[in-house]
Amino acid sequence: MVGHRLAASALTVFFVSAAVSAQELIFVDGFESGDTSAWSQTVPPIGERGEVTGVIQVDHFGWRPGDTKVAIVLGHEGEAFELRRVPGNSVAGSFIASQLITDEDSGDGVALVDFSSLTAGGSYYLYHPAGDQRSYTFRIADDVYDIVGDAAVKSFYFQRCNHGRVLPYAGDALGDYPGLGGVWIDTACHGGDSSAAAGPGSPDYGPIDLHGGWHDAGDYQKTLWGRGVGHMLWAYELNPSTWSDNQLNLPEYDNGVPDLLDELAWELDFYLRMQRTDGHFMSSVKGNDATSISPPSTSNETRVYFDTTSPSGSGWSGGGVTLFTATANAVRALAHGSIVFDSVGQITTATHYRNAAMSGWTWLDAQPTPMSEAERHLLCASAAAVFRLDPTQSSAQNVVESFSWSDWDGGLPWSVTPGDSVLTQAAWHYLSNSSGDSAKKAEIRTAVSEAIVDRALAEAGVYGGLYGDPSNGWDWGWGSNSLQALYGANLLIAAQMGALGSNNEAEVVELAHRFLHYLLGLNPLNMVYLTNMAAYGGEQSSFQIYHGWFSHTGLDGDNGNVTYNGKPANVEEPLYPYYPDDDQISTYGPAPGLVPGGPNWYYGGSYDIPNRSYPAYAYRDWSVGCDWNGSECASASWEITEPMCAYQGAVVLLLSLVR
Repeated sequence: MVGHRLAASALTVFFVSAAVSAQELIFVDGFESGDTSAWSQTVPPIGERGEVTGVIQVDHFGWRPGDTKVAIVLGHEGEAFELRRVPGNSVAGSFIASQLITDEDSGDGVALVDFSSLTAGGSYYLYHPAGDQRSYTFRIADDVYDIVGDAAVKSFYFQRCNHGRVLPYAGDALGDYPGLGGVWIDTACHGGDSSAAAGPGSPDYGPIDLHGGWHDAGDYQKTLWGRGVGHMLWAYELNPSTWSDNQLNLPEYDNGVPDLLDELAWELDFYLRMQRTDGHFMSSVKGNDATSISPPSTSNETRVYFDTTSPSGSGWSGGGVTLFTATANAVRALAHGSIVFDSVGQITTATHYRNAAMSGWTWLDAQPTPMSEAERHLLCASAAAVFRLDPTQSSAQNVVESFSWSDWDGGLPWSVTPGDSVLTQAAWHYLSNSSGDSAKKAEIRTAVSEAIVDRALAEAGVYGGLYGDPSNGWDWGWGSNSLQALYGANLLIAAQMGALGSNNEAEVVELAHRFLHYLLGLNPLNMVYLTNMAAYGGEQSSFQIYHGWFSHTGLDGDNGNVTYNGKPANVEEPLYPYYPDDDQISTYGPAPGLVPGGPNWYYGGSYDIPNRSYPAYAYRDWSVGCDWNGSECASASWEITEPMCAYQGAVVLLLSLVR
């Protein structure tokens, strides 16, 4: 949706006509678009036809002018569809749907409507004259994805720990979008982190200042596992011109540093505090009491640090992260951070990150072998980042150059998937390193083409196509939305770095874009897999996620939070609720731009999810927490709708590559 919302029989204008920019004025029943009362005024239809339906599936934000543009419809093979302009309702073109194709991931028979020939900028909707049905409105514009990427990064501000969220930063006004009046304010949480004590079984160093960083996910812990930092650093490095200061309405505005990097510094500076004198990093900071209570500032749990494997069970969440894993994650992030911050003239910050990364690498390099596969991959990624930062580090060079690239550490030909999040970053670092060996680079390019590109093309489907089917979920598990993003991002980076093998670049890029469109609404459920994007033109976005701040009222996450859980009352959404029981209305909804985990074929709860045997349908927009039935958690919505920093970083990367 762009600039307005269509109900079944009336149009509700929220902030600006689809035909003008957010800086221009329109008049709606006597209200200017700059008047906040205008966004709730219902006015008669202006000639647009049909009823919004999930039968016609589009990217709810739209397409860039030169990109392939394909909508998907359920059934209706060979039938005519019209592309109509908004406003004015004139016909921009008529297009015939293809023959039916059976989609493996949903089981649906779908037809494709290709309107790539339309390149003129503007707002449109796809109309089916025979059924009097229409899609949501979308835009064709060069900058169509910019606001989505901005919102995805801005969501990290609401995940900051030990930091107050205050106006004017804690609202939904962003860039040229004035917002719908949403606010998410709270005072600083978990003040005890600045003097954290040792947790049970951890070496005790006395109180340590461990403030900063982001809450991992829907809970409030801080664990050094994958937290999206590397992907966000690549988002900046591969497209720096699209990230600037004063872009995201952050407290660090006007400091000469791109806002994306300001947000990353909040996390990376926390890593510095987690490092011990011998170079390794502690695994986590968290509490044993119920950690999810709304808002975060009301949590009075005792927070402790662990300089040992992060515990799980008995009230602890997020366990199993070893000191090796924590250190490898921190080293690769800090080494990469040093490279990026140095590139923008932040020499002091870059030096701090460099020193910490080098000390951490010394510790990693001294650890014994053999290692698990996950540890080997983390070590390789850390080595690649360190060798790129400092080409004199021969031990790091040896690790990455002696790695078994030719078979992707045994993953080829069958077990590797294009959603790899660790070895791919090792490859990107080495291929970007001017000190790397040319023959080794050729070997790595070949490995990437076989492990990522060939494998993605082999599984390609109308919506993109993750590995998995109704008999085996494979990549359709916890956090599948992050894999959608990584399939797309890895393909685009492979194209940038010349790692396509014999594949056609245009074909690879077009496939990568399908994963982007999937996340932005062109999927079997017609869902925008980011939260509360109405203020930015996102129809049918997620309004209910498992999240301590945005869904909980008590300690069980009973989805009763009337302030933040559910569709905002001032948003007209013709297809809400997406499931009859999930009809909660709230004042503001969750903060915009958070990425829920996504469809999970392996969901272990007992709540009804229609058609869930098909992996693309294994999703429901709800937030009930445990709902203990006497023997197990009946709901366990965290398996599907909980956001996580790692998911978020992957989506930020993909969106940055199409800006």
